[in-house]
Formats: sequence, structure tokens, C-alpha cells
Amino acid sequence: MRLADHPRHALSPRFVTVIVEQPRDQPRRLRFDAADDTFHPTTDRSLLFERGFSGAYGWIAGSGAPPDPHWDVLLCTCLNLPAGVVVDADLCGVFVRGDGDHKFVALGRDLADVGVVADLDEFPHDLGRRLKMLYPRVDPGEGWHGAAYARALVQTAPTSRSE
Repeated sequence: MRLADHPRHALSPRFVTVIVEQPRDQPRRLRFDAADDTFHPTTDRSLLFERGFSGAYGWIAGSGAPPDPHWDVLLCTCLNLPAGVVVDADLCGVFVRGDGDHKFVALGRDLADVGVVADLDEFPHDLGRRLKMLYPRVDPGEGWHGAAYARALVQTAPTSRSE
């Protein structure tokens, strides 16, 4: 199955299927090429790598796929997942951005299995702090929200495209 055509998790909005686009250890940003279902490095630096985020970045399956409108997701996990891997996760929050390019937050099964609650508002202090370091500047109209807000927002249409 092509990654761009992967269906949304049957139990969403609580559970989502994440397609990893950017592994944590990749210093250069990767771009998804829907024509051949592959990922290619760019010359741009990876925000995750630069700011030391220990998770992965990707999109929510069934919401579209880059470069078309889709929902981005930050996956909190201790696993080092390669680009193109498809994983199920708990939707637990969102960073609402003023430009509409919202960043959902999902909790990997590895962290859920050790007792991390699937709600950004309930994250352990260190995990929440490291996540929020990705977007330390919060402009008016922007903000971090917990699971209930994210689960309502994910049911709407994506509001931005990859450039």
C-alpha cells in the first residue's frame, strides 16, 4: 500500500496511525515524494534534530499526505523509527499555530506501556518540556492544548500544505 493512501486508524480520533517522515537522528529534513513513495533528504536542517527532540515527526494517515493538505504529528517515543514506518499511537495534544500548520502530538505505544498518560496536559514535566522546546515561541492565538482539544480538531480538514 502506498503511504499517501494509507487509511486513518479505524478508532480515531483517540487513536491515530502515524507515518514517520522525519526520524529523530536525521540532521537534514526529509521530503516525501508521493510519486514514488520515497523520502529524500533536503539541504534544510531538521528542527527535531536541531532542538534535540527524542521522538519522530510525520503525518496522520488518512488526513492527506505531503505535499497536499495533511495533519502533521509529533510522535513522542523513545524508539528510533525510520522514515516510512507506520505506527499506531494515542492522540494526546496539539500545538495550534497561527498559520494553520498545526502540530498534533501523539504518544507512542512504548511510552503508553510504561504509564505515560495520553494527554499532553498530564505529561511528565520533562517530556512536556522537551516537546514544547520545539516551538518555544507562542504568539497570540497560538498555544499547546491537550487531548480533548486535539481529538476534536483532528476531525476537521487539514489547513495547510507542505512547501
